[in-house]
Amino acid sequence: MAEQLSPITTLFSVDGLVAVVTGGGTGIGLMIATALENNGAVVYIVSKTLHVLEEAARKNNRHGKLIPVACDVSSRDSILSLVETVKARHGFINLLVNNAGVALNLLPKLPTPDSSDIKTYQEALWNTGSPENFAKTFEINTTAIWYTTVAFLELLDAGNKRGDMQGATSQVISVTSGGGYRKDDKVFSVSYTLSKTAATHLGKMLAHFLKDWNIRSNVIAPGVFPSLMTEGVVTDAHVRDGVPLQRAGNIDDMGGLILFLASKAGSYVNGTVHLIDGGRLTLFPSTY
Repeated sequence: MAEQLSPITTLFSVDGLVAVVTGGGTGIGLMIATALENNGAVVYIVSKTLHVLEEAARKNNRHGKLIPVACDVSSRDSILSLVETVKARHGFINLLVNNAGVALNLLPKLPTPDSSDIKTYQEALWNTGSPENFAKTFEINTTAIWYTTVAFLELLDAGNKRGDMQGATSQVISVTSGGGYRKDDKVFSVSYTLSKTAATHLGKMLAHFLKDWNIRSNVIAPGVFPSLMTEGVVTDAHVRDGVPLQRAGNIDDMGGLILFLASKAGSYVNGTVHLIDGGRLTLFPSTY
């Protein structure tokens, strides 16, 4: 007899799931948190700015399960404090979403390369930003993923031991960027692009590091979505000309993907990257 397909209410259910979403007060992080909470999950939304988180929870709660907690993911002490808060309240998590990110060292409009005048091009590249901002970008976008994930391993393992998520084992999802695959000179920040490339590889590495505990690791690589990071940088014309589907991503796009990955529907997915960019990378030289 053929196996029976689970009903959709079971297949995509996140009811009872406990999640932590860093950078969860705005943009993509809030989309992810809202999609999970509105469908029955308990979601700790995390950032440095508590009042932003509280306002996000007030506006987006459907079941009163968006829980704001202040944390600086660039501080190991702050991360450990967050873990203790979650441990005291729930004692486990099923899902960690590493979403917090920054974009520094934004590239100005570079001069058209002229093979007879490398000095002008060299100067433009030299002045794209400070080494300190380069390091800070990696600190938030890459290093914080490592330490936040490691800090939550005990609670992710505890989530697995409960065995109450319809066969879906605990999971780490890292939100990186489709921009991490680009290799052209039109990226808006070299340090951002490189940090997201590193974060994507780290997400793949974590699938190997954590396989013996059945803790999965997957990556979401978004294209253009509305966020504080894209304000003033991404215009309507930019979206129209730079996305084949001629629109930015929205909460349904991101919500559909996160509900798939977090539920039984995505329970056999591990070590993968999910590009969600409306076809944007098809317009640029890339490594994808």
